Amino acid sequence: MYQPFLQEFSGRSLGVLVGMMLGSSATAWVTYRKRRQDRARVLHGDARDTVVIHQHIIDEETGPQGERRRIMRIRTLGQAELRRVVPNAYLAAILAQRAVAATPSSTLISMDGAEGSYLLETMTNFVCDRLASRQFPHEIYLMTACCEPASLAHHQPITILLLRQKDLALFADWSKARELLVEHGSDGARILTLCELARKFQDEQRRIESIRAAGKSAAFLETMYVLDLAIDQTCAALPAKRVPWERYRDLLTSTAHA
Repeated sequence: MYQPFLQEFSGRSLGVLVGMMLGSSATAWVTYRKRRQDRARVLHGDARDTVVIHQHIIDEETGPQGERRRIMRIRTLGQAELRRVVPNAYLAAILAQRAVAATPSSTLISMDGAEGSYLLETMTNFVCDRLASRQFPHEIYLMTACCEPASLAHHQPITILLLRQKDLALFADWSKARELLVEHGSDGARILTLCELARKFQDEQRRIESIRAAGKSAAFLETMYVLDLAIDQTCAALPAKRVPWERYRDLLTSTAHA
């Protein structure tokens, strides 16, 4: 009487057991592969699944001979996973692809087109969310993103750049920018990035003004935003030094900085 039931039950149990084993094995394999990929990315410094906010402070101090010296100090204001900063999976993939496309001579991430405009808007919301309700004087900042490749930086996240508009002229003049002191020798790469930002911002603003003067639409032409932010400008006076520009000799000779 119970024999058919026992046979049916044992057959189904075996199928379920085999299915569970295959499912567990597949999950373990996928997890193993992902960990290996994550480890490889760490060893190569690839952190493009992370978005960080960097504030750039131009500090001044008195040198040994009484001279005034300018120092660029970089301060991190927060970070988050790319998928949390850009919830739209399509836009997150576009940002990651454009970050990979950044080169040593052009480290700014492209914000061209409709996708770039949406990315700028999303990054603005992320920045303002992290910096909201701060009781500091308001100033005008430029905001865009960069990704300095492995040849320039050991750690390569997607970096949201914040630079006061009043400091823009310093990076528009290479003779002044190259004299900036830094806390780390590798910060020379960021000076080059900010010089690129200054040049592109000036060119972009002239182009937008010309297009608007002609009565045409300037939609999607902005590749960096101007933001009203309240951020603390005080920072500890950590030791500073000159940038070892010989480290960037090949790059400098192939660009307008030569």
